[in-house]
Amino acid sequence: KCGAWGCFDEFNRLLPDQLSEISQQIQIIQAAIKSKHSTVELLGKSSEVDFNAGIFVTMNPAGKGYGGRSKLPDNLKALFR
Repeated sequence: KCGAWGCFDEFNRLLPDQLSEISQQIQIIQAAIKSKHSTVELLGKSSEVDFNAGIFVTMNPAGKGYGGRSKLPDNLKALFR
């Protein structure tokens, strides 16, 4: 069994409502990994958790010279510190 790594490039180009929904799903996955729960329920389906998984995001700054980018909601910022 091997872990999965997800890297979301220019993550903050998503719309604020999309960022909010994704942050809820990431919170569920990270909580399961931390508490060593072997399954999670995402979008009404049960999925196995691999404790060797990781989620990473890349972003450019929101603001001048980088159009179309959103600032991350506080609950999502906390997941990637």
